[in-house]
Amino acid sequence: MNQLAIQHVYVLKIRHSGEEDDVYVFNLYEEACYKAFEYFEMLMSSADPVRDIDDLEEWLFEYDKGYFQIFSTNIQ
Repeated sequence: MNQLAIQHVYVLKIRHSGEEDDVYVFNLYEEACYKAFEYFEMLMSSADPVRDIDDLEEWLFEYDKGYFQIFSTNIQ
C-alpha cells in the first residue's frame, strides 16, 4: 500500500470588511504573516501604523478594515 506524506502547513483566511474570504496556504508561518501585511497593503513601511502581526489584527478590527486568521494544519 502506498502511504501519502503528511505535510504541516499554515492557512491564512483573510478578507476586507464586507468581502468574501480568500484562503492561502504556506509552508512557513512567516510567509503567512507577510501575506497578511501585503494583502492589506501594509508592508511595514515607516508610514504604516503597525509593526507586528498581533498589532495588525488589532488595528484591522479597531478600524473595521478587515479580518484574518492564521492557523496550522496537516494535509496529505
